[in-house]
Amino acid sequence: MELTWKYKIDISDPAVFDEIEKERQILFPDELKEFILKTNASTPSRYNFMLGNNERVFGAVLCFNENEPEVDSVFDALEVIEDKDLIPFGIDPFGNYICYSLKEKKIVFWNHETGRTESTEKSLEDFVESLY
Repeated sequence: MELTWKYKIDISDPAVFDEIEKERQILFPDELKEFILKTNASTPSRYNFMLGNNERVFGAVLCFNENEPEVDSVFDALEVIEDKDLIPFGIDPFGNYICYSLKEKKIVFWNHETGRTESTEKSLEDFVESLY
């Protein structure tokens, strides 16, 4: 079954990546920019992934548009996640974030209760391909 992304909202301002880079003093990886441009605020048709021995859920890609009603926003996530090495781009149904680790160049799961991360040990491409 092919992975599809439902309910996508187009990026209203492509300069959003520059703004986040400037604010956090980081460089946004091209692969993550491309992924967000294709999937902004969407939900995957396959959404489960493994984190060690635990099954997790990829609820939706965060919305990178400001003031978009009724969607989870990257701006809210950036206020919560203080570690500038992490770029949140997804959320699960329980308020945990799926992030791109700039240091590891891997996808990590950020637990909102502990503020700790656990690595998937996967690149963005491998992570998306591993969804089931």
